[in-house]
Amino acid sequence: MSQLLKSKESNTVESIRPQATLRQAATALMTLKLGALVVTDETNTMVGIVSERDLLPVVASCDPNAAEALVSEVMTRSVISCGPEDEVAYLLHLMNEHAIRHMPVIENGKLVGILSIRELTKAYELLQIEANTDPLTQVSNRRPFLKTLETEFDKARQHGLPMSVAMLDVDHFKRINDTYGHDAGDKTLQQLSRMLIREFRTIDLVGRLGGEEFALVFPDTNLIGAYAACERLRSTIQASEIIADANKIRLTVSIGLTEMCAQTDPATTLLKRADELLYVAKNSGRNQVMVEGSVRITPNAKTTISTTT
Repeated sequence: MSQLLKSKESNTVESIRPQATLRQAATALMTLKLGALVVTDETNTMVGIVSERDLLPVVASCDPNAAEALVSEVMTRSVISCGPEDEVAYLLHLMNEHAIRHMPVIENGKLVGILSIRELTKAYELLQIEANTDPLTQVSNRRPFLKTLETEFDKARQHGLPMSVAMLDVDHFKRINDTYGHDAGDKTLQQLSRMLIREFRTIDLVGRLGGEEFALVFPDTNLIGAYAACERLRSTIQASEIIADANKIRLTVSIGLTEMCAQTDPATTLLKRADELLYVAKNSGRNQVMVEGSVRITPNAKTTISTTT
């Protein structure tokens, strides 16, 4: 987080002397398009901060002489500062708690930058996205995926809606790494994740739970509808050619698919059932969708889906 915070600091710190007039301060703020200026004395030691908000009462007074008042008369003297290594979330909380919009950054006793609450808010949002996203595949990682699964599960149970869950694993992925190298393996997972996102609806959830294993959630979808989506995906992946560097890689996936039922306990139990079906699919020849009820749906076969357990 500290590196991100450093990147959000202003490259240059604009300062003004306490003896400057408010007119000069306002001109500097408008010219430099800043929200605040650090006030320093003759030794360049920070003695306060003056912001647009400090100048508002002056403007509102309509006093023609107010603009000639000194910065020292309106500046905020008790300034909360931070260091480059401070956590973004903590600083955002601190600024909200004290209702401040700008914070000087001090390193080894020297003023090195100034942060605005707008910059921190953007930085925090970016950190949240990064924390919830698998860096390789850009889909949800395990923790946020499981949290969202719980939310969708509770919603489906509350409103009596169907929901299906699948686990997907790349067949013989180790062979890809051993044959083409781990970089090719990473690129294979990246392109696979793009296919997952492209093939499913925006309300469907895709998460990488680890390695070459992905989890899928289909809200408001029964087993028949989810099977159609999974079988379409399986077929698309089998027919696709993945380009990794100079290599043309073909792969298949195995999928375990289950749906929410009245006697389902927690959402994690639903995921565990899908995972068990995935291993049945892999142990039964791979490249297939194994659905609830131990009914195997083989490629290109016409099969009736049974939901009995």
